[in-house]
Amino acid sequence: MKLQQNELYLGRLMRESIFRITALWAFSECALGGLMHAFKLPFTGIFVGGFAVLCVGLLAQMERPAGAQILRATMLVMLVKAVVSPHSPPQAYAAVGFQGFLGALLLGYVRPNTIVAVLYGALAIAESAVQKLLMLYLFFGTSLVEAVDLFVVDVLKKLGLRTDISWAWFIAALYVGVYTLWGAFLGYWIPRMPLLLKARAEQYADLDDTAVSLELAGRRPPFWRKIAALMGILLFVGGTFLLTSAERGAGIQKAIYAVLRTAAVLLTWLFLVRPVLQSLIQRWARKKRKQEEGTLQSLLEDIPLWRQKATQLFVAVSQKYRGARRWVEFALALLAVALYPASVSVRDR
Repeated sequence: MKLQQNELYLGRLMRESIFRITALWAFSECALGGLMHAFKLPFTGIFVGGFAVLCVGLLAQMERPAGAQILRATMLVMLVKAVVSPHSPPQAYAAVGFQGFLGALLLGYVRPNTIVAVLYGALAIAESAVQKLLMLYLFFGTSLVEAVDLFVVDVLKKLGLRTDISWAWFIAALYVGVYTLWGAFLGYWIPRMPLLLKARAEQYADLDDTAVSLELAGRRPPFWRKIAALMGILLFVGGTFLLTSAERGAGIQKAIYAVLRTAAVLLTWLFLVRPVLQSLIQRWARKKRKQEEGTLQSLLEDIPLWRQKATQLFVAVSQKYRGARRWVEFALALLAVALYPASVSVRDR
């Protein structure tokens, strides 16, 4: 009888840990980026993506097999994202879905070891970089590649240098490579996370629960910022063709083609493809919301609490660390809160 009670107790603790990690993952997708923006921290995207990889890695170590649990957590995170941030672009859901599906495939049925975890982290983070490059290629086609190559070659000629390398593809490969190495680094730590986090849980056990206020007003809408960035790239492409083309007529033709093509693709994406995809996502979310009403409500209630706890942890971490070490300790402190609630709790459940 006592053994059965212990098993039930451990099972309840396991389910609560899985719920907290899922809630933390949902918080990172919906609000952590805004919190980092408020603290003026750079590299928000790569940090949030890496944080998701670590959450999936922890879920993989909660119960065996973990494939179904990871897929369910992924679905819940996407559902919370659809409810809290209904205007999120479709590619954001694609990234979350890829991270979860790949985690279930690679980590869900084999206990995470260094090799498999490194492979998962590298592929999961590399997808984010590849997705961004594919979107640029979709909008600008080969015009962007040609413009970058022309610009770099023109600069090198002025320096008396020559090269036959396609600098656009070199930069793209370097970009993906940096993301891949970052993901591999995160994957290396996945099997080691439970012991690493236990020390952090004890370190922040006496964290002051006093509310910390944070002003988040004045953030520029990401949508218009992205449009401005695309317009800047378009001006670069057109201007490069005009300034570096050996035949001015050909340069004008390429510049006009690049502008018209990009405008057509961008308008089609913004006013046709993206709204249709967002409508399908919201339709799926409404259906799932009815099926997961109780769990979804609990997750939504936890997001403001995680936001407050994240603010407190960042203030505490910032008192001891600076630079990149501060980001690392901040992430570990958040994960420690989720994994070891006996030491540090978000709330009494």
